[in-house]
Amino acid sequence: MDEHRGDRHQDRENVEQLDDVVGGSARSNDHGPTLSRWPVTGRADRYGPLRAETRSMVDVPDSAAAAEADQAGLLLDRAELAERADVPAFVVDLVIDAGLLAPLDNGSEGELFGSDDVDVLAAARTLVGEGVAIEELAALAMRHVTNVENLIDDAIDLLKRHIKRDSPDRAALVASVNRLVPVATKLVVGHFERTLWARAMARVADDPAIVAGAVLVRTRRLDRRVDPLAVYASAGADRLRAVWLRPDQGVGLAAIGEVEAIDPTGNDRFSAASAARAVLAARIRREVPSEGPAPVLVGGFSFAANREAAGNDSQPHSANDRGSPHRGPSWRGFGDCRIVLPELTVIDRADGTWVLAATRVGPDGDEAAAEAVLERQLAAFEAEPLPATADRADWAAASVECDRDDYYEALVSEAVAAIDRGAFHKVVLARTLTFDRGLDVVAVLDRLRQRNPACATFAFSVGETTFLGATPEELVTLDGSRLHTVALAGTAPRGDTSEADERLAAGLLASAKNRSEHRFVVDGITAALTGLGLVDPAPAEPGLMRLNSVQHLHTPITAEVQRRRTGASDMDVLRAAGVLHPTAAVGGTPTGASLEFIARHEGFDRGWYAAPVGWCDLDGNGEMGVALRCALTGPEGACLFAGAGVVADSLPAEELKETAYKLRALLDVIDER
Repeated sequence: MDEHRGDRHQDRENVEQLDDVVGGSARSNDHGPTLSRWPVTGRADRYGPLRAETRSMVDVPDSAAAAEADQAGLLLDRAELAERADVPAFVVDLVIDAGLLAPLDNGSEGELFGSDDVDVLAAARTLVGEGVAIEELAALAMRHVTNVENLIDDAIDLLKRHIKRDSPDRAALVASVNRLVPVATKLVVGHFERTLWARAMARVADDPAIVAGAVLVRTRRLDRRVDPLAVYASAGADRLRAVWLRPDQGVGLAAIGEVEAIDPTGNDRFSAASAARAVLAARIRREVPSEGPAPVLVGGFSFAANREAAGNDSQPHSANDRGSPHRGPSWRGFGDCRIVLPELTVIDRADGTWVLAATRVGPDGDEAAAEAVLERQLAAFEAEPLPATADRADWAAASVECDRDDYYEALVSEAVAAIDRGAFHKVVLARTLTFDRGLDVVAVLDRLRQRNPACATFAFSVGETTFLGATPEELVTLDGSRLHTVALAGTAPRGDTSEADERLAAGLLASAKNRSEHRFVVDGITAALTGLGLVDPAPAEPGLMRLNSVQHLHTPITAEVQRRRTGASDMDVLRAAGVLHPTAAVGGTPTGASLEFIARHEGFDRGWYAAPVGWCDLDGNGEMGVALRCALTGPEGACLFAGAGVVADSLPAEELKETAYKLRALLDVIDER
């Protein structure tokens, strides 16, 4: 997790010349399914029957193709490039999407490529001619591109810091780049060739089993509507289960089982998950109608990477640390990140209910066998009766006491003192409330979606443990190049009457403390998005988001981000979530100091609480919410989470009261019997 994100944005104006010289700005990729219709297919399976066509390629030496394109300054469009390299058009598309080729010009005449690009395609043809599966070659190429681009970004950051210090003019900068790039290229290429040669020769005697590795996804629209929550309820604890419901948008999904998992660890888990998504997308063969939904991945991230959870010794321990009652539950099975391609996905939206089945091609490469598996999965689902989710009428809301917490009030006082010392400006402190028995997960989810239609109701189940909630906070929605997020901070309860409700709302809008807390969040999100190409100014004044038991100050924020056509290091929804997380609404500001205080003093591991959860389609579009109004539940009990933002004029009793409002949103849907 980057503890100095703000510093990066402050450096941008001083060094923007460098991006112009070295190509730091990514090319735009405007593709846009409408999220109100749920994800649709970004592109058809244009690669078709890859194996049959690639095996028919003629094995011509690389130099033969290159000889046909040796004219100085020759520019080729995609069709000409494919013709000169003697490869099918889909291979050109695949190599470009993998990131190994980029157009020299993308102006009024469309994409144009140089003669050197013929060599790249000829090299790919030679590898395929030697028996390398083109799907796996594309996946490997994406990994290569991601690693190279990440390394280049680090190198550029290093050069930026040097340039900021010495402040050269543009001419000196260009001369430096022209001087250093060839030297660095020779060094890197030489090392790569030597290492590849040495390791290949060392392993030439190995003969591992060849695994096809491709994943097939087949989609079908049902002739009846299906409630995704009923699908979730029908799955056993031996399978991974997830549900994501947006009642106000009329969409929802349920995900059962696991074909592929993305589970990186550490501070780079967001960018690593993004790259893994792109690699997985290259391996997937989609049989999806043009009007059908694209295959989706579901899951989430931890608030902090494991190695950060314990904090460090740069701040003194709280005097109350040893007496903290907030002992969080075990997050075993969730990890720093867990995002899966489900075996079965059910998406219900305006045009009906769709079911997507996925399976992996076996080691023998028998696609017919894999397709038979898909058909059996689809047929079994269509024939299986689903349980009813109608709630019992005689349940009673839990009457658990949540208005007293001496430790939490003392911790808020300590945080205010730290703010007064200048340690940070804001910190969000959370507490827990535990039950000695597990929750009725399906019943709680059904009540949450009914009482909070404007929230995203979610659940992710690993074995007998479930993380569930109904979050009002959207971290990021990405639709093509259009990004949407919200600043949500500043809270007041709802009133018992309309007059009382309006009075509380007016007080919230006028509250200097709440407006200050909210402004930290708006400024933090805006600063983070500046690096992605923020174009829309945020509203000057916040509005209100009114929920069942609380109301919040609310500011929508939008941006036009630059998408990389390659996908390998695309600013997809997963990578965008990493740029934004943690906002000042769940962490604080400055980010590093506030997170350090949380890790050292809060007294429990947040796990996935206050972290990004949601879905992402294979083209990188999707929705990630901030996991709030949530609980972790299992056979041994349940743990509820709630937090409040602490600023200079916070009062401990008032912050405790705010967390009680938020806990009540869950307690009100838990049957106490």
